[in-house]
Amino acid sequence: MTKEEILAQLKQLGTRFEDPKIQRRFKEFNKTLQFIFPDIDTQMYMKIGDAELLELAEGTVEAEMTVTMDSTVFLKIMDKSESPMAAYQAGKLKTKGEVPDLLKLQKLLL
Repeated sequence: MTKEEILAQLKQLGTRFEDPKIQRRFKEFNKTLQFIFPDIDTQMYMKIGDAELLELAEGTVEAEMTVTMDSTVFLKIMDKSESPMAAYQAGKLKTKGEVPDLLKLQKLLL
């Protein structure tokens, strides 16, 4: 998977904020999420503000949440062939951050 494909998938993830259920869940949620893809030596971040994708770019920032996984695992989560929880339990996905924030993130990925 390339950086461009990852970025496209993350943009697709950002469109989920158009869903009223997601908007309600992420109201007043202002966090930055760092994605790390070691297999392709890439880091990207997503800034979320009040149920809206504010910024999405390649790079490293101070983030409240960090998710580390191979790009192939990310693709499987995005196409729903693997659940984020199963990937986490198998050690394919590693997270850092507050548990309530990570649980909200899981709702965005599902």
